[in-house]
This record gives sequence, C-alpha cells and structure tokens, in this order.
Amino acid sequence: MNKLLLLIITLNTFVFAIPKNTFIIKNSSGKVVKGKHIQHIKNVYYDDLIKEQQEILAQLNKLEKKRKKLKQKDKIYDKTALLKNAKQYLGGKYVWGGTEPDGFDCSGYVRYVYNEEGINLPRTAYEQSQVGEPIHELKELSQGDLLFFLTDKSRGIPVTHVGIYMGKDKFIHAASRRKGIIISSLSKSKYAKLLVKATRVIQ
Repeated sequence: MNKLLLLIITLNTFVFAIPKNTFIIKNSSGKVVKGKHIQHIKNVYYDDLIKEQQEILAQLNKLEKKRKKLKQKDKIYDKTALLKNAKQYLGGKYVWGGTEPDGFDCSGYVRYVYNEEGINLPRTAYEQSQVGEPIHELKELSQGDLLFFLTDKSRGIPVTHVGIYMGKDKFIHAASRRKGIIISSLSKSKYAKLLVKATRVIQ
C-alpha cells in the first residue's frame, strides 16, 4: 500500500526549472513539494572547450580576411571601362582639395575614378604612391597604372602629383587650375623629368 501511494505521488509530480537557478518540484495541483537553489560550479573542461572554440573562430576570421585580400589582388578589372570613365571628366574643373565631379584635385580625381570601379585608394597623391606594386621600367607600363610626380619641391614631400596611364605614352590627370583635367604625353612634356615612380593597383 505504501509503495502504491509513493508511485501515485511520483507519477503526479512535475519537475520545473525556473529562472535564478532555482529547481522546484510541483505536484499535480501545482503545489510546490520541494524547492532548492542550485549553485553552479565552475567546469574547467567546459572553459577549455570555450577557449578552444574562440581560438578556432579567431583563426577562421584571419583566413577569411586573407582570402578576401587574395581575391581582391587576383581580380581582373576592365581597364577599358576604367579609362572610359576617366575620360568622361576630361576638361573638368581643377579645385584644390576637390573630390567630386564638380571640381577635382589630382589625387581626388584618381581616387574617385578608381572608387567607381570598387577600388578604395588613399586620399593624397603621396599616400596613393604607397599602394600597389612598383613598376621599375617605363616599358612595363600598362593601362590603368598610376604615375607619380614631384611637381612642387617646396611642399617637402616626395610626391605631389598623380595621374592615370592610358597607354601609348599618354596619361590623364587633373593638371592645374588653368588646365583642368587633361591628357598629357609622358615622355614629351615637362612631366618626363618630374616622374618619381609608377605603381600597379589593378591587374
């Protein structure tokens, strides 16, 4: 009889876990039969597992960033489209510090044209000269390469002007307030003696 009563009580009880780490037992009428506050104990194995997981996630994030950089580097761009876009601003106004079509300076112009192809360049000509692969021979120049010049020694920096090489000894650039955006010869103009370096940002 006692065993049967115990079985009935057991079958008519419900186990609940409620917030604040409290464990309670209620009978079929909802009355609390037993309640106890549970204190969690630190589990070193669980902590090690979490630490290992975090390390794996950190490594995966590094690999993903590296993959994106390689993908950007190896991507083949349509240089014809880039130059076509650059030429639509031909004759445009030169504005010192300008970064928009209503007025560009040299680096603002180059940055804008490249940005329209999904390539983010630094703001100034000198900063842009630090990006990409150096080109050591003029015969290796290709369309879309960047040309850097020292046109103003008084500024105390090694690069003060930038343009985009178009092929066949020509480059397009925001030249000056007087000339605006023009196409110039690389070898048959004053810029031949002012050229500092050339770099390739896109393949």
